[in-house]
Amino acid sequence: MDSFFFSEIKPRYYDSIRQYREEMLKDNSEFDGCSSLDRYEDIEKWNLNCKLFESHSTVPPGYSIGYEYLYMCDDDVIGMLNMRPEALSHPFLKQYGGHIGYSVKPSCRKKGIGTMMLRDFLSTCIKKYKLDKVLITCFDDNIASKKVIINNGGEFENSIIYPPTDSILERYWIRL
Repeated sequence: MDSFFFSEIKPRYYDSIRQYREEMLKDNSEFDGCSSLDRYEDIEKWNLNCKLFESHSTVPPGYSIGYEYLYMCDDDVIGMLNMRPEALSHPFLKQYGGHIGYSVKPSCRKKGIGTMMLRDFLSTCIKKYKLDKVLITCFDDNIASKKVIINNGGEFENSIIYPPTDSILERYWIRL
């Protein structure tokens, strides 16, 4: 029986993270919720970069604190989720990025993993981050992400234009 759980980044998962990255690149997938993993061939350096965002004293100027989580099935990374608890205090995240970004490994898609991953994380939003609602955004043509959000109680707020690409971005709130 499969065991699904969240984990922090650990050296014992580096090989699985590397495989995740390679599969995402091969599929030309967006690296949402992956803390720029696409830019790092060296997983240890990526992990060190992720750690910078976990403290107000080390987060790069202009950015918000964030925490990277691995969604595991046994010892395999099948999804990644980035939590930005102070999103509503950051101009870009408040408008475009929201509290949570996520992705699912291409070979694990269309199996309900994204819905399950977000559902499993919402209790962490309440318990650890003391939030009563979260903002999650997705592009209007990302049907899979839209389903994940709606399946977890996402309530559509509005559509806006995302300036870097002139794409339509949809904003959803999930009340916890």
